[in-house]
Amino acid sequence: MGQIIKARVVEIILNKYVVLLENNKYIEAIVSGNTKSKSNIIVGDYVQIENLYDKYVITKVYDRKNLLVRPPVSNIDQLVIVVSLASPKPDYILLDKQIILSKSMGIKPILCINKIDLSKDNDNLKKELKYIANTYTSLVDDIIYISTIDKIGINELKVILKDKTSAFSGNSGVGKSSITSLIINKENKEGLKKIEIGSIGKKSKRGKHTTKYVKLYNINNTTFLLDTPGFSSYELYNISYKELKKYYDEYKNYKCDYDDCSHINEKKEVCAVKKALSDGIIDKARYERYVYIYSRLKELDDKKYK
Repeated sequence: MGQIIKARVVEIILNKYVVLLENNKYIEAIVSGNTKSKSNIIVGDYVQIENLYDKYVITKVYDRKNLLVRPPVSNIDQLVIVVSLASPKPDYILLDKQIILSKSMGIKPILCINKIDLSKDNDNLKKELKYIANTYTSLVDDIIYISTIDKIGINELKVILKDKTSAFSGNSGVGKSSITSLIINKENKEGLKKIEIGSIGKKSKRGKHTTKYVKLYNINNTTFLLDTPGFSSYELYNISYKELKKYYDEYKNYKCDYDDCSHINEKKEVCAVKKALSDGIIDKARYERYVYIYSRLKELDDKKYK
């Protein structure tokens, strides 16, 4: 048995794994047949490395804190949900789904509102900002207001990312790449680049343009940032429509007459959430999105038994 080392998988190309050692060094590793048959290794995994016959071999995958399917990444502390104030305008159903997904996985949701510079002389966009603040401040761990043009909010975001593993999420055009490029500097990229242009990169460039390709950048050996091509699906997997209400923090303050109250078909006389909605305490638009997501999940569940 060779020397045993703990490392983290930061990049996968074909059957080669780039891993980061605890001494901040990148190495190339392969996986043992026994380990491969037991575990599907993904970016973000903590693994055990052994130096066998002049090769670094992954011989064990440590237990994961969490796992996202699309893209396949593990051990995430924070999901930075990027919403554009305009061009494109906010997709609130998508935003709500991402918050639900975060909470269901034990991942902290961070809301990042980009392109706030567009609201300077636009009253409609100012109203949009106010709606976001009023509706979501209590539902996420932090809200950061960003302008990559004016370099607003970048330092605040860096503070929130510090000592965490964070993934960025959001639909096309919201500015994820612009934001991450201001955080992942040249020095952070260099270590991976040196490995990439070695034996892995020369043998094949395949994988770089697939939806599954992700990189985990080491910002300072305690702060990690996932660079992904975006989430290919925002469907809520492994969440039952019956459990959906658990991920709406604003509903937890109300006690309905029945523990299994769905807050959908019940009358406000027995549903405290419906009563709060009627009184204007709970945001109507977000509640309507809850009904839509609930109906969608129930529809998918019903199909399983047909």
